[in-house]
Amino acid sequence: MEKMKNQRRNILWLSMLMALSVMLLAAPANSLNAQVQKFNYQLDEKKLLAGEIQTFEKEYKVEGKGIKKRVVGVMILNASPSKVWQVLLDWDAMGKYVPNLEYNKTIHVFVPPASKDKIGNSLIESQLKVIYLTIDYTLDVKFDYANQRQDWTLVTDGQVEKFNQQKIPVKKAMRGLKNIEGFEYIEPYKDGAKTIYYYAPIVETSIPMPDFIQNALAKTTLNGYMEGIRKMVAVYDYDKVK
Repeated sequence: MEKMKNQRRNILWLSMLMALSVMLLAAPANSLNAQVQKFNYQLDEKKLLAGEIQTFEKEYKVEGKGIKKRVVGVMILNASPSKVWQVLLDWDAMGKYVPNLEYNKTIHVFVPPASKDKIGNSLIESQLKVIYLTIDYTLDVKFDYANQRQDWTLVTDGQVEKFNQQKIPVKKAMRGLKNIEGFEYIEPYKDGAKTIYYYAPIVETSIPMPDFIQNALAKTTLNGYMEGIRKMVAVYDYDKVK
């Protein structure tokens, strides 16, 4: 009986990881015009222009944990970088397009995300629903206009307490979430009428799980998030912020 409960619990956690990998994206961008990490992959242009999402693995070093792998997705979007950036700034609208995401809600703005002369910074509360589980967490998101890049990390329990002391109403993340971090950035494709979009998430839990399973989940669910962004770019009301 206890074994069945443990198996059921592990299945639920796998489902949670799949949902989280869909949407969570982190090498921090701390200063304007700083040198930021970019990938130099050999992209298949035919697949790119056909709208296919190409995936790659990138090794990165974690202090005290050795080398880990990050799954990276790359695709082309049929809009200029300025329009795509406008979409990526609108976190609060993403719940309509990203699978399993109930909502994103900006709860505090330190520096406006659309700032062009400094790094934007917001706290964004999110909720996912997977099967009958509700997963709450808050992300610390940075918006780097100069490098057309966004980075985000999970707000830890310790940070939640500090924010609450500052009268910023932040909720603690669901127990078991150890780390969420990642980044995305965009580049113009050729004449700039289209955009190449890079998405690189990392999700870790406090429940031991082999790296190959986490990588497989990230690869499988990466498409859901990226396809959500593609749909959002296609239907977005670009005039609403003018």
